[in-house]
Amino acid sequence: MPIPTGPILRAMPKRVVLFAIMASLATLTEVCAAMQPAGAPSAMSQDADETAHSASLAGVARWQDADPADLAAAATYRLPGFIDKDITLDNLRRRFGAANVRRADLDGAEGETIKGIVLFDGDPARRAELVFQDQERSRGIESMRVRGAHSRWQLDNGVHLGMTLAELVRMNGAPISFNGLDWDYGGVITDWHAGKAASQPRGMAIRSVALNHAEDAAGYPVGEGTFLSSDVRYPIQGTALFVGEIGVSFVAEAE
Repeated sequence: MPIPTGPILRAMPKRVVLFAIMASLATLTEVCAAMQPAGAPSAMSQDADETAHSASLAGVARWQDADPADLAAAATYRLPGFIDKDITLDNLRRRFGAANVRRADLDGAEGETIKGIVLFDGDPARRAELVFQDQERSRGIESMRVRGAHSRWQLDNGVHLGMTLAELVRMNGAPISFNGLDWDYGGVITDWHAGKAASQPRGMAIRSVALNHAEDAAGYPVGEGTFLSSDVRYPIQGTALFVGEIGVSFVAEAE
């Protein structure tokens, strides 16, 4: 059975998060990049430059010290942005405003309930969920996920909710492999086939994307198998399927 990653991890125990990431979506190159030493040359330096010049961060390089975000700025909703595994409830409240951040019980896999944080709960265009790594003590962030048909949030590779599979393939410039739909981990993209949208881990953040479909849609693959965007058995899946979830997850430290 395919093992999910990113925000699709739902309620998986912290000790198996790294295994799930390595076993499912991340290629060996991506995992090595994600685990590289902090001082190694990488896109992390680009992240630092972007952070330092972000208007929403008011010129500071660390999210802990950041001023309240500019809630009108597109950069505020780019993931992973300033989100990381060590961010706290207080950090988020300072960033987004206390009224926009609350603890919540979230839906997990197979009917389970997990503890986390909801951002902008009353606004579908900005709503996001963060899952705690330590469920018992409600601390540390395992993942952040955004679900629905549209949102201001988007990944820093340009992927956003509502993109059709056909649009995603054009953006990627290569076929895409994904899990069949209509089960707990359905629609999870498992391989970008070295395309432009391929996950580019920076630091400890792993990007993830899952496809969804309209309630009355038909002509798409179902079940736990892995399918290709170019599969001729499903000629209309390119328009029947769309990005229904995006997110980032953070590699847990070994216990």
